[in-house]
Amino acid sequence: MFLRCPVCEREVEEGKYTETYVSPFNNQEYKLYHCNSCDLQWWEPLKIIPEFYENEGEEGYLVFHLGIREELREDHKIFFDKLPLKSGRLLDVGCGDGIFLKEAEKAGFDVWGIDLDKKSIEVCQKKVGLEKHLPYEPEGVCHIR
Repeated sequence: MFLRCPVCEREVEEGKYTETYVSPFNNQEYKLYHCNSCDLQWWEPLKIIPEFYENEGEEGYLVFHLGIREELREDHKIFFDKLPLKSGRLLDVGCGDGIFLKEAEKAGFDVWGIDLDKKSIEVCQKKVGLEKHLPYEPEGVCHIR
């Protein structure tokens, strides 16, 4: 049996996962797959559980909800160092508490954020003054490419 890569839709053998993880939140087993064609790594099943984020199933989400994080993560810093663009419309998918959006706005971008965690969106709006957020509605997205 085969799975399809969520990005390039190439076939990946179902038994060729690289890692497993059992979530203490829901006892679900997740398998990490790698697509050799586009180099994407993703977990199966692709199941979103909003309550996990909103109930602070991981310590990091409590930090998002309190709005106390003040420093960008290293991958965010690299984004600003490496991206050739210095302005334009920027959508942060999984914007969390908005710290990245705040920095992107300072850098000259017209920022938008989307997150499935309503508590993080509230913090993001307060922290960034962001009114242009997109509520995550799984049934409202038919295709992203």
